[in-house]
Order: sequence, then C-alpha cells, then structure tokens
Amino acid sequence: MTPQSRLSPVVLDIVESLESDIIFGVLRPNEELIEGDLMGRFGSKRHVVRAAIQELVTRRVSIKPRGRSARVIDFTPIEVAEIYHMRELLQREAAHIMPMPVDESALNSLKEIHVRYVAAVSVAADRKLIHKLNDEFHESLFSLCVNKELCKAIAHYTEASNPIRSYGIAVKNWLHQATEEHAAMIRAIEEQDRATLKQLVVDHMQPTRRRWEALHTGMSLHE
Repeated sequence: MTPQSRLSPVVLDIVESLESDIIFGVLRPNEELIEGDLMGRFGSKRHVVRAAIQELVTRRVSIKPRGRSARVIDFTPIEVAEIYHMRELLQREAAHIMPMPVDESALNSLKEIHVRYVAAVSVAADRKLIHKLNDEFHESLFSLCVNKELCKAIAHYTEASNPIRSYGIAVKNWLHQATEEHAAMIRAIEEQDRATLKQLVVDHMQPTRRRWEALHTGMSLHE
C-alpha cells in the first residue's frame, strides 16, 4: 500500500471517499470510475482524480485496463477463498501470539475506539466514519500482538477484501452484529481467553464473505 504521506490531502480525501463508497456498496464491483464524473463530484482537476484512481489501483480495490476506464475490482470465487484463507491464517496467528495480559493503556485505547464505533453505528448516518472506526478497531486489536510485520500483512489482506466486504458491510443487522463481536473480543482479551479470541477473529469476517458467495453462486443467504 502506498504510504498516505505520499498523497496530498486533496487526493487522500477522494481516495477515502471512493473507498468508503466501495466498502458500503454505493459503488459496486465492475462499476466504472469515470474521470469526468469524479472531477465534477469532487471539484478537482483531472490529474488529481487520476492520482486518486491510481491509489485505488495500488490498494487493489479498483483496476485500470489499458485504454479503458478504471472500475471497481471484482474477484473470482477462487480469489475470494485465497484472500480469506490468508486473513484467517494471519488473524488467528495474531491472537495466538498476543501477550496476555495485554498492556492496560493499549486495551483502554481499544475500548475507547469501540465506544465511538458503537455510537457511529447507532446513528448510521456517516458511512465514512463507520468504515474509519471499524478499521481503527481492528488495527488497534491486532497491534496487541506486538508484531509490526504481521500487522502490516493483516492490513494488506483486509484492504484487499474491501470489494468483497461491500456486499454485506452496509447491512444494518450485520453492523449491529459486528459491534457485539467487537465487544466479545474485548471480553476475551480481558479474560485472557485466547481460544475464544482466535475463533472470534476468524468468525467475524465470515458474514460479508458468505453474502458475496451467495450473490455470486445463487446460494441461500442462510446456507
């Protein structure tokens, strides 16, 4: 992922807005990102919009075929399975090596993010804020494993799964379920229940994946 420090504030704002739209299904997989439309939406010049699109390509949430407009990326079932397999391996390992008891100040920081996330979900008016706080919660959670390289890998595959998450992350019931599961993760850490935490960090990512699979294969959402 391109470090955010390399991006101008204007470009970064466009990137985060479009990525939030992808996460919450406003922009769907295979939908075109037309430069002229984006210039009008954000009041920006073409080179700024192009820089934002290139960053989305770098983040693997869009693709830019030669000679064609960029579009939101979509995945094959095999690609989805591989991405989620990597996420499961990495997140389970982070829970496995997490020192327990964890640092109290770090745990309090995680709890504070959770409180803000619950408040944002209860209002459900600011999708960008919900996305931001959700990512902050997981970054803070996995940072407790005290392995920076592992955390970088987790962040990479989480970001890669954003277009998959778009199929379910805006569903109201899922958002409330997510807040409950976040709270359960905090309790598992407080109780030093590593086995439960390892299961939670894997189970937590499955609802949006199942929704993607259901919509791509015609399976029932209850299967």
